[in-house]
Amino acid sequence: MGDFKNNSWPAPDEEGDCASGWRHLSVIAQVVFFTLTILAVAAAFGFFALLELPKGWIVLIGCVALAESLMRQQHFWRTGVEAALWIGGLYAFIFSLPSSGKPEALFVLAAAAAIAGWRVRNAIFGALALILVTAYFSVRNMPMYALAFACGVAIVALFACTRAWKRPSTEFLWQVLLLVMPVAGYVASDPAFLANETAIFVMLAIVFAIIGIRFRIRVPLIASGIAIAIAAIDAHKRIPLSAEVRLMIAGAIALTVAAAITRAIRNRTHGFVLDAQEPGELESIVTGVALLQVQGPPASPQPIGGGGGFGGAGASGDF
Repeated sequence: MGDFKNNSWPAPDEEGDCASGWRHLSVIAQVVFFTLTILAVAAAFGFFALLELPKGWIVLIGCVALAESLMRQQHFWRTGVEAALWIGGLYAFIFSLPSSGKPEALFVLAAAAAIAGWRVRNAIFGALALILVTAYFSVRNMPMYALAFACGVAIVALFACTRAWKRPSTEFLWQVLLLVMPVAGYVASDPAFLANETAIFVMLAIVFAIIGIRFRIRVPLIASGIAIAIAAIDAHKRIPLSAEVRLMIAGAIALTVAAAITRAIRNRTHGFVLDAQEPGELESIVTGVALLQVQGPPASPQPIGGGGGFGGAGASGDF
């Protein structure tokens, strides 16, 4: 009937619908209550600071104790309150410590996000922890390590998405990492230093697409689109061509990709399929979009003169 032996977490089959007494809110409500709880934690932090009390310890102990009480006694789960209390308490304690301004402080913030993410099974917190590690390499002027770390995490998440996980929260963590880590790696890297950055994201896009089609899962296909978009943005900065030529190249690439996907799934009867009666529909759509991009907007009409004796734009003084 659920993981009520210690009231720590719902059972794996209860995480999605929370049907066994666990309090659950919609995503919008979670965001609202998370924000309000964070504001309350910040207010408590400021209040104890005015009283010159050990604000970090008080807020940490109070927030964690309240969060555990709500989870174990009131069965709060996915309400936004328990997640805000956990990460808010940990960050309040960290911010109360003396700071030397060293980049290694990002590791402490990452560890706090990882602990809070593990306790409340929050994929966003887990992704935040790895993004902070990527940011550390960027701050230390190591863009190659930042990009390599982010891409490595994305590859691990890619293959983790191909297997079944007992807990939906674990599966969602891998999906979030697969989508956000390529973006984090690109932001943390230095395009002027990495000459092969575009090629890296093109290869990532190909690998993501192959795995997505092979295992018939959509998240790698979305990640492939994100990697292609990053590669296109990066290539846009490097190719010294006119806008028309760039659009023509983009249209040709899109048409080639559409043709390859169409041929790959034309004869499938399950998974990703294509209507056999209209095998060229995808190519025709992409071709039309590409032609519209190359042709550009229609030219504005020009005035035609009327041959009058005076006046402009066809005006005439002859009656």
